[in-house]
Amino acid sequence: MGGQSQTAAFDVKLDPRVNVSQADLEQQFNLLLNTRDELSRIYDAVNQIQDVRSQLAGLKRRLPESAGAKTIVAGADDLEKKLVAIREELLNLTISSNEDSLAYPPQLDAKLAVLAMLLGSADSAPTEAEQRQFEKLKRQSGELIRRWEDVQRRDLAAFQKLTAEGSLSTVVVPPAGRADEGVPAH
Repeated sequence: MGGQSQTAAFDVKLDPRVNVSQADLEQQFNLLLNTRDELSRIYDAVNQIQDVRSQLAGLKRRLPESAGAKTIVAGADDLEKKLVAIREELLNLTISSNEDSLAYPPQLDAKLAVLAMLLGSADSAPTEAEQRQFEKLKRQSGELIRRWEDVQRRDLAAFQKLTAEGSLSTVVVPPAGRADEGVPAH
């Protein structure tokens, strides 16, 4: 009030009705942070993939009618298929409501989100099953991120070379966290 501020010290204490050790709470917190980090990696990759797909679509729209353009369109279409295949394992964009999740299989992001909800719903250390599930999902995430990196190194690089030979603007992958396309929140 009136440009003045006041400070006061206080202690944050655990609800006295909760009987859990500090170590158990720290395990829960750490696994929740790791789950959040995996989800961030997935969403960064999906945003990058969607950005590249948008660039491919724009490039195809701007191409003149020529024999060389057909080669570029075919290359863009092949690259698009690879991008969609990876994205579909990371995140199901078909799901737009709770009812859709009954008709379409949950992908890696949804599985990690459910794990995070389970972890955060109890005041306890993660169970062995929850820890195993996280490790399994982290391995799957790592495999898909490596596939995305491989597509960038091989397929996207080859496509960039193809467009450079045709004196066209190139398609680039934005840095993680900076992609223009947004991923719907789940």
